[in-house]
Amino acid sequence: MDKTINFSGVKDGATFQVAGMEFIKFPEVDGKTPVVMKDIAFHSRFGDNNDLRTSDVLKRMEKEILPKIIEAVGEENLCTVQTDLTTLCGLKTYGVMESLISLPTLEFYRANVEIFDQYPASGWWWLATPDSAKPHDDPYWTLCVSPSGRIRDDHCGSGDGGVRPFLFFKSTIFQSFEE
Repeated sequence: MDKTINFSGVKDGATFQVAGMEFIKFPEVDGKTPVVMKDIAFHSRFGDNNDLRTSDVLKRMEKEILPKIIEAVGEENLCTVQTDLTTLCGLKTYGVMESLISLPTLEFYRANVEIFDQYPASGWWWLATPDSAKPHDDPYWTLCVSPSGRIRDDHCGSGDGGVRPFLFFKSTIFQSFEE
């Protein structure tokens, strides 16, 4: 881990820098600290369908963002993100995705809306939560959030939504290095 990064003292709802990128710290969950990029990392169509596991945005985050974070904090300081891909209408078609980087779900956004409201993004941005899936509907709509916090769905193949990467850091890195 880059010892020049001082995580100690970063409070919930505050921002901090990693590898030249600014992240928001959210309240700890089971010894893991969720973080979301403060603004949009890049714009992209979601993918060929609304399944994050095979999406363009996941592939790009894994290629462009994740290696920089691993280099800065060490892979040992990242925790697996378990992203529940239950659709808005309740279908569990896509199950739970496990990865080191993801997108926030609708549930995470709603649980932390007050923190997100402090850092509005510069444009619409994707959530991991699909609108629906077969057999209910076509699998081409994914939820996204406006700069003002409004939620709607957008077509994943033609949209150019923003991407705000979501990760879990081990909570111990937010403690003093001397401890």
